[in-house]
This record gives sequence, C-alpha cells and structure tokens, in this order.
Amino acid sequence: MLSKLTLFILACISVLVITTYTWLALTVYTKLPLKFSYRGHLKAQSIQDNFIINSNISRQGIVRKASHTVQNTDNIGVKANKNSGGMIDVNRSSIGLKNPDRPVKVGDFFSVIIYARDQYGQNCKGGDFFFATIGSESNNASGKITDFKNGTYEVLFFAGWPGVVDIYIILVHPSEAVDFIEQEIWPLEKRVAWKGIFGKNKSETTKCSLGNSRNEHINECKYGQPLATGETALYCDQPKHSSCDSLNWIKSDTNYVNRKFAKLYKPHQLIFSKSVTYIRLLEGTTSLTISNTTMSNILLPECKADLPKPRSEGFWTNNVSWTSLQCKTKQWTKQEITKCINGKHIVLIGDSTTRQWTEHLLGFMGVTRSKNTTKPNTKHIQHHSNIMMLDFYFHPYSIGHIIHIYRVGKWEYEILDNLNVDTCNNYVIMVSPWTHYAQWTKESFIERLHLLRETLVRFMRRCPGANILMKTPHPRNHSSQTSLLYGSDKLLYDIYELYFSIFSGLGIHILDIWDMNLSYPSRNTIHMPTPVVYQELFLMFSHICRPTVLD
Repeated sequence: MLSKLTLFILACISVLVITTYTWLALTVYTKLPLKFSYRGHLKAQSIQDNFIINSNISRQGIVRKASHTVQNTDNIGVKANKNSGGMIDVNRSSIGLKNPDRPVKVGDFFSVIIYARDQYGQNCKGGDFFFATIGSESNNASGKITDFKNGTYEVLFFAGWPGVVDIYIILVHPSEAVDFIEQEIWPLEKRVAWKGIFGKNKSETTKCSLGNSRNEHINECKYGQPLATGETALYCDQPKHSSCDSLNWIKSDTNYVNRKFAKLYKPHQLIFSKSVTYIRLLEGTTSLTISNTTMSNILLPECKADLPKPRSEGFWTNNVSWTSLQCKTKQWTKQEITKCINGKHIVLIGDSTTRQWTEHLLGFMGVTRSKNTTKPNTKHIQHHSNIMMLDFYFHPYSIGHIIHIYRVGKWEYEILDNLNVDTCNNYVIMVSPWTHYAQWTKESFIERLHLLRETLVRFMRRCPGANILMKTPHPRNHSSQTSLLYGSDKLLYDIYELYFSIFSGLGIHILDIWDMNLSYPSRNTIHMPTPVVYQELFLMFSHICRPTVLD
C-alpha cells in the first residue's frame, strides 16, 4: 500500500505534467514567439517555391512590371530590437524615407530606411544582402547601405537629377543564405576542377583541382607557383602511362562543378528560393520627387591613389555618361587619350572583363584590325605602335569552355619582375583578379592577394614613377541555381572589400566600379554593355593622365 504522502506527490507530478503539455499546446496553437533555428523555421514553409531566375531581363525591367501602391511609412525609423526574428519576408518588410517631410532637391543626400521583418512581423537579425538603386528613364544611381544588425538598414542616396525617381530595394540573399555562402561554401575545397590532358597526342586525361600543400596528396602530380599562389597548388591525378611533366593542356570541368554545386544547393534550396532571392521590396515608399534646383558645383579632388570613399560613388546621366563623386573625371576623346598615353606602355592583367577593356580600347583608338594588333597566344593580346603600346595577359587556371595549353597564361610576378628597369617608370599596370576566383577557397584567395600585393610593392620600389591600378569586381548574372553558389554576388562583394582592406594605403589606384555597374539600367552581366566599359576606361584615364598633360 502506498502512503498518503506518496500518493500526494504523485498527484502533484501528474497535475504539473498535464499543465505543462497544455501550455505547450496553447503556445503552438496561438503562435506565441517560440525560438526556432532557421532550418526548423523553414520546414514550415512551402517546399513548392522553386528557384527561378530570368537572366534575360533587367533588374529594373522585372520590378517595373510589378503593380504596387505607395504606402505611408513615415513612422519607420532606426530602432533597437533585442528580439531577432526568423528569415526575412518581403511581404512583411517595408521601406520608407528617413525624413519624409523634408523636400529632396538636386544635390541633396537623402536616406531610405529598410525595415526587415519575418513572416510573424518580428524584426530580423540583420545580415541580409541588398542591392539599392534609384532610377528614372535616363538617370540612375546606387545607394550606400548601413546594416544596424537589428533588422533595420539605412540607404544613403545622392539626388543627382530632378523629377520622379523610383526606389529599388532588391533583396539579393537573406542572412541565412549569406551565412551559408560565407561559412560553408567559401571555405570548401575542390569547388572547381579541370581536366588535365597528358601526352602530345592527348593520350590520357585525369582530374585536376586546387589543393593546399599542407594536406596529404597521394598519387597526384603537383604544379605549384609559390610566388603567385603560395601553398595552393594545382593537383592532378597521376596518369597511368604518362609522367607528370607531360601535362600539356587543361580545360575546366563544368560538369564536375555543376554536380558539385547541385548537391550543395539541394538541401538548402529554401534559402535560395525566389521568394527571398533577387526580389524587390514593394511595401512602403517606392518613389519620390526630386525638386529641380540649381546644383552648386561639387568640389572634387583630382583622381589619385588612396582617395577616401565618398558618400556616393556617382550617377549615370542619359544612360551614357558616368559622373563620379569621388574625383574629377571626364569624357575622353581619341585625341586626348593619344596625348595622354604618349610614351606610356599599358599592361592589363586579369580575366575576360579586362580583355573587354583591351578590345574596347583597341576599337576606340581605331586599331583593332591594325597589323600591329596581334595575339601571340590564347591569353595574350598586344598592340605596339606609335599610337599605343598595349599588352593584355589573361591569368592562368581560367574557367571556361576553351582548352588552353598548360601555363600559357602568366602570373603577375612573371610579367612585372621581368619588365625593363630602364623604361619601367613609363608603365601603366592594371591588375584585376576576381571573376574566376569566387571558386577558390577564402584562405587560398587571400593568400593569392597578399602575394600579389608583394609583387606590386616590389615593382613599385623598382619603378616608383609607374602607375599601378586595380579594377574592382562588379555584380554578375546568374543563369542557373548553382551559379548562385559558385559565383555569388555576395562572394564577389566580399572580394571587392578584400581589395580595399589589402591594397589601400600603398599608392595603388583602386578603380571602384561596383556601383557604376550595379546602377546601369540593364541586367548585370559579367560582360557589361559598351557604355559601361567606356566609362570604366575613362575612369582609368582620369587617374593616370594629369590635367597639365592635356593643356
């Protein structure tokens, strides 16, 4: 027989258990703010929301087809919020002017507030990745975004022209996707692969990929470049009937890349769904009127190295010319460029976006079909004449459909360390490694940039009168789900920030073209339209040509 005390204790425990289960049921039923991880939170959403990207229409073309009404969001402001919610829901999020009662005039700066909320209306935690632009029929600009890490963002714009402008706040990735890209994708090795072709008759093919020499590599051929890539090297599976020295060609293995990223994408497709990827926020103030007043002359410094970053990079006028707000730029003529580069030797080192520079500059100067314009190999274009001295070099280990002779490309140190010291002060050197490096690990790419830094500093000591420039990355198009991972705009923006953190303060001209490309009124692609390429080139000439040269 149980004692009365024991029965009493058991009864109390039963009541406590029943009460606890009842409270939990009511909590779930009434949707009280329970804490979920983002993975658990996403399971409650529809899995039918598959990702779709239409890469054939512009960012503004997408949003202008959407119907919306301008709502009053005057009370939106910067507020601290201790309770962070779940993933951003664009239908619950909103935007509004920071000072809605203050008229905006040409020449003013004005702010737009982004208020990011989850599906329950709670403030998000911050860390979402946005694109922010304003535009009219023929004028466009980008905004600078400040993340307050509490679901509230402030975007600073410059009012460079009068009239009604549309405000485009595009959610590129929610913070959950940003975390996955930066913490899981970027450190992941072997995200890119090549086919190594051995023997003069292409007798054997094996898989090649980048690896760290600190790791163990068995039955692999190592191809290292310590002065360019450090401890990162190209490793190929050792061929059965050929020596490692017989590697003659390499070609990137796109099938391997697609399979690799398809596996990575599938379990995380909800955080890359179309409801949270490259989608415009339409709740709130999506347009405003800029008053037409005479804008005072903006006093800008001459273009030079290590200029401070401006509050706005500039704006497009008539969709043709870019007005920089960092330094004095101009629209260059052929005659002015000819005078500017007289006696100079331009060396461009980079990827296909830098090859675009080469091709457009040759066309602008009218020497594309000149007998002095030659292609010594698949990764070298040159023009040597009394009009212009120009060399373009494509870096090794490129990604694409073309089969290249192994090591046909040159690393920066192989070029710069071998320039003629007697004439090297006449050189204009522009380097731009970015498009193909989003598939390198963060560790490997940072080491690559630091070794490039050493190469440039070494050259500058030898040739203190030379001009050294770097062209930043810019946003690109995404024609597939997997390209969101291996070529993410967030990764490209992280590379953009690495440029400034590693190369600032050295006397290097960093040509910031991110906002110029982002705000141009067409879809962002790797290879942007001719007006953009010309404005990038004009920015370079504004940096290397002193005003006295043109007098």
